[in-house]
Amino acid sequence: MLIVNKRDDKILLIDKVVVTTEKNSKTMKVTGTCIKGITKRRIIATNGYDRVTETEAENIQKHYIEKHLVTSYFDEIRTIERDIPWVKIAKSQNRGIKTVWQARLTNLHDELKHISEDTGLGWYGYLDRNEKCIYFDSLKGTDRTVNQIESANTHEFLSKFTHEELQQYTHEQLQGTIKHPYVIFSEKKKNLLEGKTTNDNSNYKNVGYVAGKGENENRLIVVKGTATGFDRREVLIDLNNIEDLEELNSEGQKKLDTYKIMQSVEGKVYQIPNMEWEKDFFLGDLVTLESDGIYEDKRIIQAKEIFERNNKIVELGFGDKVPSLGEEIKRIITRPIS
Repeated sequence: MLIVNKRDDKILLIDKVVVTTEKNSKTMKVTGTCIKGITKRRIIATNGYDRVTETEAENIQKHYIEKHLVTSYFDEIRTIERDIPWVKIAKSQNRGIKTVWQARLTNLHDELKHISEDTGLGWYGYLDRNEKCIYFDSLKGTDRTVNQIESANTHEFLSKFTHEELQQYTHEQLQGTIKHPYVIFSEKKKNLLEGKTTNDNSNYKNVGYVAGKGENENRLIVVKGTATGFDRREVLIDLNNIEDLEELNSEGQKKLDTYKIMQSVEGKVYQIPNMEWEKDFFLGDLVTLESDGIYEDKRIIQAKEIFERNNKIVELGFGDKVPSLGEEIKRIITRPIS
């Protein structure tokens, strides 16, 4: 593990080390993830479904971390061999929207990621030097968009700005009108470089036939979505473990929402005054993006930091995470477990 810049909230797990030897030099490349990556080492180990009744998203996240990493159980059987004794969970502040959740035999990290995508509440780990442990806590992003409250400083207002005017547009021009200093990423402001924008509707569905418990013509089926004609895109959602109609409707809508249009922006971030990474904006924040005169508000969902000898490069992802080929294959071949 590494502590970056003596920051106890930036603990990294080393996953891979590659040493390249050339004629007169040797280069070491070290890659890894933040400390919350240890959740990839566990699954939701349970015979029946591990269900959480309606509560805040933070409590749902911490339920699964507690039960499958800290004080572990397989159903009602205590499985101490799955515990990591130096991991603890911070006291809940009951943050996030209220919802219900269920999981079974899925990867713990993937499940926590799905909870974050559905609720907008992330999670992270930090070092407590006194207790000599890692605490996991939920992470609620801050709205740093230009549309935080009703004002003249909207996307429409900014769209009239010239290249030079946008570059000179500063925090001071909005002081007293918003809750938090805004952050705009734009090629015009010269703080978003080598950007890549993706709009992918290849997996988009808007009508789901949600199949619950039962067999053949006696199977419980509900329809979610109202699109018609050419715009209607149908999908079968298999939830054969659910027999309660209210739960089937709720879980069916949740599954249908995963078949959304993927919209993302990725790019290197050039840090300009008042818009510096982990000083003026952070992972999980909502920010404003501009491209070709079009303004959109997106959440910062991923960050890659590259440390070289005398240089640091930050690459951010905004909006929806575009799945890799491996992730897409995994999604296709994964089937509900009876």
